[in-house]
Amino acid sequence: MITVAPITRKRSRIALDSDSDPDSSHNEPHTHPQPQLQSQQQQQQRLKSPSPALSSISDTLKRTRTQCELDELSIVPPQDAWPFDIDALLASPRLSTPPTHPTNLPAHDNWARYNRDKSILILCVQGNLQLHYELLCTALQTLYTISPTLLPLLLVHNPQTHKLSPRAPFSLPLVQAATPSYNHFVRLGLLHPLGGGKFPLDALVVIDSCGRRRLVLPFGWGAGRHADSAAGGGIQGRLMGLLRECVEGLEGERGEVV
Repeated sequence: MITVAPITRKRSRIALDSDSDPDSSHNEPHTHPQPQLQSQQQQQQRLKSPSPALSSISDTLKRTRTQCELDELSIVPPQDAWPFDIDALLASPRLSTPPTHPTNLPAHDNWARYNRDKSILILCVQGNLQLHYELLCTALQTLYTISPTLLPLLLVHNPQTHKLSPRAPFSLPLVQAATPSYNHFVRLGLLHPLGGGKFPLDALVVIDSCGRRRLVLPFGWGAGRHADSAAGGGIQGRLMGLLRECVEGLEGERGEVV
């Protein structure tokens, strides 16, 4: 008598699996593919690296911010302008040319036409940048046609050690702006916060004949932070255009009660 072994649930499952795949006994056990380490690293790198689209958006935002700051620059009305002591400035020590490099620059000034009651002062406040000094030198002849008595001066920490740009066509009078007894950088509101109380923020400043600070054009900071960059030509043009507009406006105020 032949005895048939009972089919258990386990054996049935194995039999069904075998029936569904006749060659399963020769196949390797199926495993889920694991992501490769290299693919993970590449994905992480893509996440860390900004896409060209994001870089473009960032550049656009920077340009928009700079444009907004440029639009906010304007000539200050007389009643809102900071007072500035012109007489104290003109009494400060000064040199016609720097004794250090470059030593062959010709001196340039407009003292012969200066009139205390009429002249506009353009102050080149210089710390580390040379750009705004070079731009002012280039623009002076045009500015003289608008305001013949205009007086340009260069305000520096120490004229004895100050170095001008080798590209400068001439040297404006160098005024010592900071000593233990006075600090014109502070009076102009341009003392550099990291300058140790001696060095300024670079700027062009217009002072009217009544001793009022009417315009501040920043270079290397604020609206002019990118003026010395490769793409700063438009910013330079806007700043120097404002300088000319200011001189024209102050000349237009002549004879008016302000």
